[in-house]
Amino acid sequence: MTTTLFKTLGAATTLAGIIATAGSASAATISFSGGTNFAPTDIVNQSIGVSKFDTSLGTLRSVTLQFTGDVTGEAGFENRASNAATIAVTLAGNLTLELDSILLSLNPENISSYQVSSFDQRLDFAGASGKTIAGLNATGSDTRTYTDSAILQSFIGTGDLNFLFSAIATSQVSGSGNITSYVDTLAKAGITVIYDFDPAQSVPEPTSVLGFGLFAGAAFLAQRKKSAIKISNS
Repeated sequence: MTTTLFKTLGAATTLAGIIATAGSASAATISFSGGTNFAPTDIVNQSIGVSKFDTSLGTLRSVTLQFTGDVTGEAGFENRASNAATIAVTLAGNLTLELDSILLSLNPENISSYQVSSFDQRLDFAGASGKTIAGLNATGSDTRTYTDSAILQSFIGTGDLNFLFSAIATSQVSGSGNITSYVDTLAKAGITVIYDFDPAQSVPEPTSVLGFGLFAGAAFLAQRKKSAIKISNS
C-alpha cells in the first residue's frame, strides 16, 4: 500500500506541475502613444514623452515604433509677369524623430499647380493673376521594429522615453520669374510604441502544489478502499 501511495502522490504532483505551468508560452503586447499639436515650423528638438517598458510585466522581445508626421498650411501668390504663367505650390517638410541612436525621417509633400493670367495690377493674392490656397495638407509615416538587445535597453525602465521631434519646412512657390508669394507651414508628430514581450509567470507556492498532490492522493486511495469494500461484500 505504501508503494501505491507514493505512486499516487507522484502522479498527482506531476499533474499539479502540469497545471501550474500550462499557458506559460503565450506572448503579449502593450502600447503607448504620444504626440504634438500643429505648430509653426521650424520646430527643433521638441520633446515627446512615451512610457518605458516595465520589466515586472515580463521579458521584452521586440519594440515596434510607429512615427506619423503631418504638415498643413496656407499659400498665396501673385503673378507679376506680363505673361500668363503656371504656378506650382509645394507644401512640404522634413520631419525627424530621434531617440539615442534611433533616427526616423519623413518627407510629406503636397504639390498643386494653377494657371493664372498676367499681372492684373493688384497685389492681393486673388483675381486673375493671383490665388490664396487654404487647407493644404500632407502626411507621411514610417514603422520600424527593433530586436537588438542594445537598442531594447533604451526602452526599458521606469518613467518616460524622451523622443525629440524636429520639422523643417521646405515649402515653396515656383513657376514665374516675377512672382510674390508666401507659404505658412505647420507640423505635428504622432508616436506609438508597441512592446512585444513574454509575460512574467506567477509560480504557485510549493505548499499549494504539495497540498494539491496530497488531496489528489487521498481521493485516489479513498476510491480504491471503497472499491475494495464493494468487492469483499459481493
